[in-house]
Amino acid sequence: MAIKKNNASSNSVYIGLKDDILSLRLAPGSSISETDIASKFNVSRTPVRDAFKALSNEGLLEVKPHIGTFVSLMDINQISDVLYIRKVVELSILKDLTISLTEADELKLKFNLNEQKLFLQGAAENENSVNDFIKHDNNFHKLIFSIAGKENIWNMVLGINHHYERFRSLLNLQGESNIQRLYEEHCMIFDALTNKDTEALKTIFSKHIYDGFRNSSAMLVKYSDYFMNYNH
Repeated sequence: MAIKKNNASSNSVYIGLKDDILSLRLAPGSSISETDIASKFNVSRTPVRDAFKALSNEGLLEVKPHIGTFVSLMDINQISDVLYIRKVVELSILKDLTISLTEADELKLKFNLNEQKLFLQGAAENENSVNDFIKHDNNFHKLIFSIAGKENIWNMVLGINHHYERFRSLLNLQGESNIQRLYEEHCMIFDALTNKDTEALKTIFSKHIYDGFRNSSAMLVKYSDYFMNYNH
């Protein structure tokens, strides 16, 4: 039973810490200690150590021997690479779906878009609405991969997505207008898909993927200490 309890504790700490890192509640470059985290989650240091190891393996924590443990800085080059992979792979999947999309698939996407709409209607009452919308955004794109029978590819992309997830949390500091725009672009992707308009898909999807990145120069300057030296 003790082993199972430790596993459960490790998983709980891992999930909580990861969420804090991806949402920037723990800022890139900040120092964290096993003692503080153990106190926060009311566990012993053993599950914290396990969680630290897992997050370090994912590149979200950096352990510096004899110095301390730090939340890793974001890598602008890896963010750019993830955007490129997303554009090439997901656009290819969307083009395939213009041929194979069924009425049942359309209903699934409509239901997902309606969930986003309902979320945005209540966003003003939710202080975490901007970051919470990332989950809805991910669910929309995951559904596209799932409908195409390519969910394994989505999971692979998600596995290298951590720097991009944090970058999106940074962009979302611009406020609710940003998540409203994302929802509207999702609706445009749906319309182009159901109209089998591959040219419109190409234009809309490229804008959807790259706009935040292209318009982020002010954020990069303001939060430059969150990033690795991307000149090298």
